[in-house]
Amino acid sequence: QELFFFDEVSPGSSFFLPHGTRIYNKLMNMIKAEYFERDYDEVITPNIFNLKLWETSGHAAKYKENMFLLDVEGQEFGLKPMNCPAHCMLFKHRKRSY
Repeated sequence: QELFFFDEVSPGSSFFLPHGTRIYNKLMNMIKAEYFERDYDEVITPNIFNLKLWETSGHAAKYKENMFLLDVEGQEFGLKPMNCPAHCMLFKHRKRSY
């Protein structure tokens, strides 16, 4: 059975076919059930950030050459290769008291 394929129009990205989509959705449902079982909260963050975030986090120094970068109105943006900096932004969003 065909599950997915790749194409040069979107390098490194999967095009999921119907059977592959069913498997993908079953895996996602399993992951979400585990989140609930373990009392984790799910969050969603953007997929693209100004490169300044990656420079601040130190990720640009290690990963920039392998990141997908875009020039947007004279500023450099990159697709996120990992979640850590975005999750730091979530944490920074509000003041916390312990």
